[in-house]
Amino acid sequence: MAKRHIIYILSDQHNPLVMGNAGDSVIRTPALDELFHHGTNFSNCYCAAPLCVPSRSAILSGLLPSRTGVYNNMQALPTCNATFVNCLTDAGYETVLCGRMHFVGWDIWHGFQKHLVGDITPCFVGGDNERDIYGEFMRSSGQNLTSIRKSGAGHSAVLDYDQCVVDAACHLLDQRKSDDPPLFLTIGFYGPHCPYIAPKELFDYYYKQLPDIPFMSHAEMEKMHPAIRKWYENRNIGEVTREDVKRIRAAYYALVEVMDRHIGRIVDTIGRTIGWDDTLLVYTSDHGDNIGEHNMFWKTNFYEGAARIPMLFYDKGHIAEGRVVTSPVSLMDLAPTFIHAGEAPRLPAVDGRDLHDVLYEGVEADAGRYVISMCSDIKGDNPSAMIRQGAYKLVEYAGYSSPLLFNVEKDPKELHDLGTNRAYQGIVRHMMAILHEYWNPVEETERLRQAKMHFSLMKDWYDRVDFPVVGEWRGDPARNYLVD
Repeated sequence: MAKRHIIYILSDQHNPLVMGNAGDSVIRTPALDELFHHGTNFSNCYCAAPLCVPSRSAILSGLLPSRTGVYNNMQALPTCNATFVNCLTDAGYETVLCGRMHFVGWDIWHGFQKHLVGDITPCFVGGDNERDIYGEFMRSSGQNLTSIRKSGAGHSAVLDYDQCVVDAACHLLDQRKSDDPPLFLTIGFYGPHCPYIAPKELFDYYYKQLPDIPFMSHAEMEKMHPAIRKWYENRNIGEVTREDVKRIRAAYYALVEVMDRHIGRIVDTIGRTIGWDDTLLVYTSDHGDNIGEHNMFWKTNFYEGAARIPMLFYDKGHIAEGRVVTSPVSLMDLAPTFIHAGEAPRLPAVDGRDLHDVLYEGVEADAGRYVISMCSDIKGDNPSAMIRQGAYKLVEYAGYSSPLLFNVEKDPKELHDLGTNRAYQGIVRHMMAILHEYWNPVEETERLRQAKMHFSLMKDWYDRVDFPVVGEWRGDPARNYLVD
């Protein structure tokens, strides 16, 4: 029996609730809704890190950041570490990366045989291609006030980049022949990642349609956990207004709709080229975006909007249609699951779990399973880690005496912190004990301190050395603009 084609669509920063199938009555995502209606949806999937490079390294390796050593966007998955893509290549797949995977360093392959469309972000520590890509909107793709202020209706490089990606992916599918080897194709979009700039027609539609969400006053922000208050301070969130929230949400929703149109085109192209009889399609994002919840945007925190992501498997006639698996799972589960699907050699070790029996044999997922995520970024926040088990989610911050604890089933908006509530201290101790098997706050603080010293030296080196750009996409900065 011939091996199945595998198409993996990976977006960047997609909040799991901003889809019609997730219950959002405003967003227009017909392509994703159709796939979710006919596929199996894991509604409680978490990233291994709420930040691009560590999350993607965990996807490729199936390992936690504490095992890859990749905690932030300045670090790289070691070239000597095999990925599930290496395994699929060894199994006879043609492995193609089309678009974004945010590799850092000289190795822009990590197992892929072909790379179509370079990455939109720098491939080197200290690298800076923002002026070449965003022009006057430089820094609008980051976690800062520029990202907030320079948002709204208009055009940005994100739209151009994702158009290039979908064009290249569809062209590849159009060119395939019946006797070609089985295909593993990763299609990496940058949307709906900021800059929060979207086509005017779509922006105007969502600006009018979206309801307001709760906006926290300065007094309310002061009552938040001290680690969250520090997060606000590091990003100047105290200067954000209600209008900023409304404008950003409208642009973000519009970017999700643009991405959905691209996915619809890919689905149509698959149908008329390689077909669905022997094709598995998977959709996830690398992490989410808070888009104004708790007065927060972007990622690098463990609220549901940032840490939880959509995960869909669509395999026509082979897996259950419309099934929703609510037990917690991890993006790290993709590595062993793809390896099983491709009948490929196994990796030496993974922290993720093979979901094949859940998908293809109807086995119930482990309701008691715990999943873990870690964050150790360079924006001034203390290292932190999350564990989700059953109804509860706990977040520990290095240097702080109390964690956050939420019952996310009864309190999905995460408005009631139970971390210092005496009645829940047994749950806190239980979850902390498990978390500390994988994460040590003292060690992570020291690791981050040393890493920052390396980054500083590498940036100085980058500024002094002139070498050719490898694997980066260049747009036209003149095409970045806002309209009234």
